[in-house]
Amino acid sequence: MKLSVPRYLLTGLLWLIGVALALSVGYWNIRPASFTPLTSSAAARPDFYIDNARIQALNEQGKTTYELTTTHAVHQVEDGSTHLQQPKLLFYRGGDPAPWLLESDEGLVTEDGDRVDLAQNVLLKQELNSQPTRRLTTSALTLFPARDYAETDQDVKIEAARSVTTATGMKLFLNDGRLQLLSTVRGQHEVR
Repeated sequence: MKLSVPRYLLTGLLWLIGVALALSVGYWNIRPASFTPLTSSAAARPDFYIDNARIQALNEQGKTTYELTTTHAVHQVEDGSTHLQQPKLLFYRGGDPAPWLLESDEGLVTEDGDRVDLAQNVLLKQELNSQPTRRLTTSALTLFPARDYAETDQDVKIEAARSVTTATGMKLFLNDGRLQLLSTVRGQHEVR
C-alpha cells in the first residue's frame, strides 16, 4: 500500500517551511537594538583632546586678550565645539590692567570661538587696586568674547565690599564693568 500526497500540498508545505526558515534567519540577524536611534553621547566623536592645556590669545597690537587654562579639553568632530573641564579664563578688556577671572566646573566653546558657555559653580571676579574685589557666582553663564559681554538667566550672587546682592538674570559689559540685573533683585548692606 502506497500513500500518495497530492503534489500541490507537498509544494505548499515546502514553500511554508522555506518562508519560516527565512523569517527565523532574518530575525536572528536583525536585533531590535539596531533600530534604536543613537543618543548624543554615542554620536559624539572627538578628534583630539588635550590635558592641562594653556591657551593665550593676542590682539593685533600683540597684547594679551585672554589666557585659558583647563584640566581637559575635548574637540568634537560633528559641530567643531570644544568641551572643557575646570576652565579658568583670564579676560583682559579695555584699559583695565586687572583682568576678569572666569572659572567653572565645565565649559563649552563653539567652533568659531564666538560663544563660551560655562556651567556649574561659575565664578567671575575682578580685583582692582582702587576698589574692593567684586565676586559674582551663578550656575551658568554665556560669554561672548568678541562683544566683551556676558549674560545669564540663572540666579546670581554678587559680593562686593560689605554688601551681598542677589538677582535672577544678569547682563555684564566687561569693557567698563557695567552690570545690569534683570529681576528679583535683593540686597543686604552692612553699614558702619
